[in-house]
Amino acid sequence: TGDWLCLKNVHLVVSWLTTLEKEVYILTPHKDFRLFLTAEPHGKFPSSLLESSLKITFEAPPGTKKNLMRTYEVWTQQYIANGTPLRAQLLFLLAWFHAIVQERRNYVPQGWSKFYEFSFADLRSGADIIDLGTKDNQQPQWNYITGLLELAIYGGRVDNTYDMQVLRTYLKQFFCSEMLSGGSSRPATIPGTRDLHLPASVQLVDYVSLIGALPEADEPSVFSLPANANRQVQEANSRQVLVQLKLMAAGKQLTLGFDRERWARQLAPILKLWERLAAQCPLAKQHFNPREVTMKNFQEPVDIFVALEYIFGRTLLNQMERGISSLARILQGAEMLTPEVQEVAEFLLGNEVPPKWDAVWEGPEDPLQYIRSATSRLIEIEKLYQVAARGSVVAGVKSVDLAHVFHPDTMLNALRQQTARGLKESMDGLMLVTTWDQSYQPGHDVAMLVQGIQIQGASFNGVRLEVLAGDALSAASVPPVKFCWIKKSHSLPYSNFLSTPFYKTQDRSKVLFEVQLPLASGESKVEWILSGVALFISH
Repeated sequence: TGDWLCLKNVHLVVSWLTTLEKEVYILTPHKDFRLFLTAEPHGKFPSSLLESSLKITFEAPPGTKKNLMRTYEVWTQQYIANGTPLRAQLLFLLAWFHAIVQERRNYVPQGWSKFYEFSFADLRSGADIIDLGTKDNQQPQWNYITGLLELAIYGGRVDNTYDMQVLRTYLKQFFCSEMLSGGSSRPATIPGTRDLHLPASVQLVDYVSLIGALPEADEPSVFSLPANANRQVQEANSRQVLVQLKLMAAGKQLTLGFDRERWARQLAPILKLWERLAAQCPLAKQHFNPREVTMKNFQEPVDIFVALEYIFGRTLLNQMERGISSLARILQGAEMLTPEVQEVAEFLLGNEVPPKWDAVWEGPEDPLQYIRSATSRLIEIEKLYQVAARGSVVAGVKSVDLAHVFHPDTMLNALRQQTARGLKESMDGLMLVTTWDQSYQPGHDVAMLVQGIQIQGASFNGVRLEVLAGDALSAASVPPVKFCWIKKSHSLPYSNFLSTPFYKTQDRSKVLFEVQLPLASGESKVEWILSGVALFISH
């Protein structure tokens, strides 16, 4: 009949889209018929359907000011005036809070560890909470408002404990009696601003005028992030662009098939790197049988871990050696190309780590970095292995660099098991503490001095946290720190500290442990929580 049909949010039914595509192709539609599909980006959206469609991308302009303006374009004068000035103020605080948590996503992973889908539906639900909380001119119950916003609305989308801590801190900042005007005392400044205060008004124009005074572009300080937060975002974007360019270039080459001369030219950096690293680490090219390691010679959990890590590293590099050496012989014309080696070559040509390597150890995504990281780890693990074979790693090693261990979380758990065995305590009865105070006594001698850790969101000299300047590096090293497990009844090294996430990598995808960073007596934790302070293993 020539009608138009719009199907919304089809990214929720991606598996059904192939059926839809078939139906569209077999139909003989009216010349005026149009089919509109709305969807969010999705990796499994059928490419053929995309290619046969006219595509329009809608992306809201960034910035807190534009975010607030969009909200107040939807909220009319009648809606704002339908209540007391208190209600209008709370609605503005909600709109501002909503803008902050949305725009903070531009600083992933420092702002949030991932991109959370905070939406206008959350804002609408929050406005309903405000209406109920101010009904019959009653004073707001802050625990009621913040509790529902945290647990039932915005917090329902957050699955990271430390992101939830950020959200909870924002809620306490925005929704409190100090923010409201109309009383005898001057209201607090709106968080993230220097001198903006809430008007005691039910006039839409007053709030729009306040929004209009905001700058067009946001500074990191609007979100209580350090001044160098933009640098981290720019570095992440640059890395992503380089990866995409390499993949595009590699994709064109892969379609050309096997060409010995071209493959030799493109794979030369990897082959040369492997030869150079193998010269530094002779174990890389030596055949290895795990039975060569006599596990009964290792008694303490940390020593057993080191022996298993040594077996792991030797096995991984043996697999890498088979693939790379076979590839080198094929390019020299000494062997025939096999499907297994072709698979390795195609992934390396595509600037990707072969899946068989990645299945053994999930290291860096870049093949050159992966090879360097795996080799350097085996070199250091072999040194620890020699110490463990002679005695004890805990007693015989001055410090351990976590950047040179394949499984750092397992190593610290082995330290936990060794502590529990020495104290004759259950592992559940222990807690991990970190201290830069070398005089601290954990009540036993099972401790490990750890280096190879970096910090983001602040600088740290082993004594206190410092605010970062705008030209500071996105991440900085921290002094070596003592890791030890203590009984939960034992005294902690610091009376005031910041519980800080310790991630495996800078992308903050996996939390290993929680560590304690010392704070001065009476120093607030709020600034550092909102700054996105976190530790991770340097790479």
